[in-house]
Amino acid sequence: MNKYLATSLDKALSIIELVLDQGRDLSITEISEKLAMGKGTVHRILSTMKEHRFIQQDGRTKLYGLGVRTLEIGAAHKREVFLRKAIIPFMQDLHERCGETVNLAVWEYNEIRYIHRLESEEMLRISTPAGARFAGYCAATGKIFLSYLSNEDIRQIYGRKNAFKKYTKRTIDSVDALIAEIEKVRVKGVAVDDEEALSGVYCVAAPLLNPKGECVAAISISAPKNRVSASVCATFAKLVAETGREITSSMREQ
Repeated sequence: MNKYLATSLDKALSIIELVLDQGRDLSITEISEKLAMGKGTVHRILSTMKEHRFIQQDGRTKLYGLGVRTLEIGAAHKREVFLRKAIIPFMQDLHERCGETVNLAVWEYNEIRYIHRLESEEMLRISTPAGARFAGYCAATGKIFLSYLSNEDIRQIYGRKNAFKKYTKRTIDSVDALIAEIEKVRVKGVAVDDEEALSGVYCVAAPLLNPKGECVAAISISAPKNRVSASVCATFAKLVAETGREITSSMREQ
């Protein structure tokens, strides 16, 4: 990041922090005085943040407050904290039962993002850092989220040219093949990534549903392909499906 962008970002964050700390809407003059920042600069940054919904302006008072996007980020963080707190005990139990890496993922911008993981204690293990992202069409957790969309929505997301990138020779590379795969996920209730996102890696995932029946997260088991026989695949699918149902039941009770 160049120096100009870094400085602009620092000023934008300072404005957001000021509005948050003050607990009320502010005028350009107030922001300028409290941050020792020129009014022109304040106005320019506020205009940019308004476009991206991080700041909003009251049409009557003309004062500036936190925008919808800022509140959405706060809500997303709160949701992830809740998910981790509610789900980690179940993840730990699954981890002990399967002996492999267990992952928790959420859906963002047609990708999956891992928000927590428990690594296998084996010397050779799958290590996916928290925050890592994968394309939705090739990760088992991504297929879980896609199974809760309509085929029409899937075509809208992946029907465009160059929508698919081949990460391995087994990666799905057409919308028709993806929909056929998602139909299987809907029937089985679990999704499999058999060396589609990463060569040598096998993964099976299950959905976590909120009280409305919406898929809010997915849990998965990842293991080196050479440790996963057909019987192990079946066992992992059963374990992750059971855990998914247990977590879903727990969230409905909270």
